[in-house]
Amino acid sequence: MVSEEQLNNIFAEVGKEYGFDKVQAEFMAFKEFKVRWQRTYKWADFKVSDYLEDAPEGVLRGLCRSLFSRIMGTGTEDYSQEMCDWVTAPEFAENKQATYIRRTRNTTRSPVGKFKDLNDSYRRLIDMGLIENDPVIKLSWTKDSSKKVGSCSVLMKSITMSSILDSDMIPDYVLDYCLYHELCHIIVGFDPSGDGHSTDLAAIEAKFPRQKDAESWIDKLYAII
Repeated sequence: MVSEEQLNNIFAEVGKEYGFDKVQAEFMAFKEFKVRWQRTYKWADFKVSDYLEDAPEGVLRGLCRSLFSRIMGTGTEDYSQEMCDWVTAPEFAENKQATYIRRTRNTTRSPVGKFKDLNDSYRRLIDMGLIENDPVIKLSWTKDSSKKVGSCSVLMKSITMSSILDSDMIPDYVLDYCLYHELCHIIVGFDPSGDGHSTDLAAIEAKFPRQKDAESWIDKLYAII
C-alpha cells in the first residue's frame, strides 16, 4: 500500500519538474475513479482516488505527469499507458468492485427484481451470441425508478438497471436491449480520451435483433438510454 506521505512525495517531485514550488496530494474515498485538483501559479493540491492506494509507483508517477501535462496544456493523453494497463487489468475490477458497489447509492445490490431477474436477461444475451459470460460483472436494480434506463462503470464492471424496467408490462427483449447497451460500454472498454467510443458503441449495439422495436418502447416510457 502507498502511504499518503509517499503519494505526496511523488507528486511533489514530479511537480518540481513542471515548475511548481508547492504540491500536496492525498487519497480520497471517491465513488468513481477520478482525481480532482486546485492550482495557482506555482501551487497545486490533488485529491486522488483511493482505488490507487495499491498502485505501483510507476503508475502513480505516470498519472502525476499526465495531470501536470494537462494542467500546463502540454499533454496529449488523459492517462499514461502504464496507468491504463493497470486499471484495465482483470485484477483491478476484482479487487475494487466491492468497494465501488458499497459506495453506490440507490441500488438494491441484487439482480433479482420484483418481476424480472437481470441474470435471466444476461443469459438470454449469451444465448443470442451477443456477449460472452464474464463472471466478474455485477448486475443490480435501482431502488427508485430512474428515467435513465441504466448506468455502468466500465472499470469496475458494475451495471445498475433502472427499476422502471422491472415490470411484467415490459417485454423481455426491451430489458435485454437496455442491459445490452450497458454491456456494450464494457465491451468497448476504457477509453479516457473518448475518441471513437460512440462509433464503436453504435456498431456493436446494432447487432441486437430488435433494436428499433426496443428503442420505440423506451420512447413510450419517456426514458433515456
